[in-house]
Parts: sequence; structure tokens; C-alpha cells
Amino acid sequence: MENRSVLQYSRGRISFGRKHIERGYCVEKLTPRQRQGIETKLKITKIATDLFKNKGFSDVTIRDICEEASISVGTFYHHFVSKDEIVNTAYTQIDMLWDERISDYRSKNSEEDILFLFEEAADQVAGIGWELASQSYQQLLSAKNKYTFNPERPIYKKVRKAIESGIQEGTFHADTDVLDLTDTLIRTSRSAIFDWCLREGEPDLRSCMRHDISLILSNFCDCR
Repeated sequence: MENRSVLQYSRGRISFGRKHIERGYCVEKLTPRQRQGIETKLKITKIATDLFKNKGFSDVTIRDICEEASISVGTFYHHFVSKDEIVNTAYTQIDMLWDERISDYRSKNSEEDILFLFEEAADQVAGIGWELASQSYQQLLSAKNKYTFNPERPIYKKVRKAIESGIQEGTFHADTDVLDLTDTLIRTSRSAIFDWCLREGEPDLRSCMRHDISLILSNFCDCR
């Protein structure tokens, strides 16, 4: 089933043109123009991060970033208000592309659904590289508003929904605390990504993510 909606993206809000609804999941489908905008923003972010690493944050100018990215200064300010905002918004861009990645997924069972959600998140992070992921974590430590903890992030909402479905189906224990398990799984995934960054992109993040999330879920599965 699908319907059309018009929302605007601004500072963390998600913009989408079409919405697919399957088994209680609300999956946003980006238009080509929206997808291109996100990819351009991530391209600028990655190039800027490389420059920050090589020259130092304070020595990199917006013009340096624009020249390296082959964009105009106007294009830069269309996506960012300052250098500082570049890294601070990386998580929102990753979330939007992750949401797009899972738009065609067909539900199997709650446990596999959860594993799939985190595997796709791992692939999305791996796609931007461990350097940018590391820089994002560094920025989060000093950020006042830590977006990664936002319960309205797409991954929080979809994991919660999958856990609720699992309890209803009997896959998970009936007394499972949905919010607590959701937080535990997100925390575990964050740990896997951080470890992957420390090891400079090794080993395969998707495999590690599946292993770690599977261990957590095994304690909540109703195997009777």
C-alpha cells in the first residue's frame, strides 16, 4: 500500500515524496532529487572531513572544500550554514539513506527483520568509511543535542515495531520490555561501529553487527 505525502527536510526532519507501509513499518521512499541532494551533502561531508584530517579544522576554508568538491560556494551554503554543521548533520543524512535502502524489504520474521535492519545500517556506515564515522563520533561527544539518542530516528522506530511484532507472534518473551531491548540493541550496534572505527575499518562491519545483535536477541527469544 502506498500514499503520497509532502514533508519538508530541515535540520533533521525527513523529507519524502512516497511512503510504503508494510507490516506496520513506515518506510519513506525518496525522490531522485532528494536522494541526489543527500548524496551531494554526504560527498561534501566526506571531502571536508578528509581536508580537516590533513590540514586541521581551523586551516580549512569553505572555499577549500568547494574547490575540492567541485561545487560553488552557493551550493555549499544551500546544504550547510557553516563548517561546524558538516559533521554534525552526518547522522541525519546516513539515516535518510538507510531508510531508503530498506524500502523494498519484505518482512520474514521479527528476529530476521531486526537483524536485517542492523545489517543494512552497518552497510550504510561502512559505505561512508571509518574515517568519517570516527569524525562523527568525535563531534557527538561535544554536541549539545546528541541526535544518535533521538527516539524518533527511523532505526529506533522500526526496531521497536519489530520487537512489538515479535512479542505478539511469540518470537520474543511476553514480558520483554520493548523500550529497554530497543535501547540495548542500539547501544550494541553503536559499540560495534565504534570498535570497527578503532580497528580502522576491520573486520567486516555487517558480519560483526549480525553476530553481536544475534547474541542479544538470543536472550529474548522464546524457544519453547
